[in-house]
Amino acid sequence: MKRRRNEGGFTLIEVVVVVAVIAILAAILTPFITKYISDSQAARAKNEAQVVAAAVTNAYKDLGRWPNRINATTNYGGLFTGPAAGTPSAAFFGTATGWAAPGAAWNQLDTHLVTNGHTYPGTGDNKWAGPYSAQLPPDPWGRPYVINAANFTSAANIPVWVLSAGPNGVIETSINAATTTAGADDVGVRIR
Repeated sequence: MKRRRNEGGFTLIEVVVVVAVIAILAAILTPFITKYISDSQAARAKNEAQVVAAAVTNAYKDLGRWPNRINATTNYGGLFTGPAAGTPSAAFFGTATGWAAPGAAWNQLDTHLVTNGHTYPGTGDNKWAGPYSAQLPPDPWGRPYVINAANFTSAANIPVWVLSAGPNGVIETSINAATTTAGADDVGVRIR
């Protein structure tokens, strides 16, 4: 008796052709897909910066002051989102000017907007009525959003920004009265 060979499978040539077609399609589509991913990260950062700005503004409306004070006479130089260990470093600011020196002058924004970590009054006209936001996330690239909080009370009309450092991870927006747009690839929104 003769055995018949099963002829229902694919040949090596057919498999190689299918793999080659898939590889060509992947090579053509990859640049388009990565551009959409980059665009979506920038759009997400812009939306989250707007949410942070709205939360800060709502806290201002309730508290009668910006959420930037260490005590009655001293303000934080900057506020940031994300984990407390994520305090921005000097390298984070690159060559941008006007930002507070990293370190003790910076405070986690969650302690102002998510929890009443600064013992804001719980009663009266200027009471803390939060939380003003859910926990504030880092930006789409895993770095904090930053606010130049020292300028909330500046008489020099210096703009206050909620900024993400963008894809390159370095803040490039210099803070001065003439700044009207975020610099380079920074993503953010102006509060005042």
